[in-house]
Amino acid sequence: MDWTALLVSYGVFLAALSVHECAHAVVAYRLGDDTAYALGRVTLNPVPHMDLVGSVALPLLFLYQLPNYMPFGWAKPVPYQPFRLRNPFLGSALIAFAGPASNFLLALLASVALTLTAGFGVGASLGHDILVKLVMVNVVLGLFNLIPLPPLDGGTIVGGLLPRRAAAAWGRMDMLGPVLLFVLLATGHLGRLLFPVVEVVLRFVLELPRGLRG
Repeated sequence: MDWTALLVSYGVFLAALSVHECAHAVVAYRLGDDTAYALGRVTLNPVPHMDLVGSVALPLLFLYQLPNYMPFGWAKPVPYQPFRLRNPFLGSALIAFAGPASNFLLALLASVALTLTAGFGVGASLGHDILVKLVMVNVVLGLFNLIPLPPLDGGTIVGGLLPRRAAAAWGRMDMLGPVLLFVLLATGHLGRLLFPVVEVVLRFVLELPRGLRG
């Protein structure tokens, strides 16, 4: 067992989760609800965001059993009160979108750092490994959360953008969404649907800074 690689993967995973949850909390606060702010969730410190099972036990067990794979897990949901927002429906969609958007931004920043350090002989260094994993984990986390099923961010985005009557019908998916998500995960269909998209987005994120640099 390569404990350094395990700790790097876990650290990158926690960083991606923290950025994601902090983005939710920041946007909720900016849109008029201070619930998450009052609970200390407007922070990049991973501790307030960590769930004992989803952020500690499960990802560490996953990495121990499958050290070459990205860990699987989750953070504590960021609480907010929709009707304290200026526009409850659009606001909920914006709060939900902020999480994946922050992951894509972090992936792009890591890709820029990879491009800038490419000429310094850091290809086999720990720093290079961290940057590569930051790109990969954040792209996967961002895309996974955009799947349009509750309780993922994509489900909230869809509900926030639909007309009111359609949004009410979509709200009934709250109970069914987790079941469908579990079935997709257990049968492997989710991976077959998601990873071709992951490959395209990864290629774009990695090549964009190189293209801009010329």
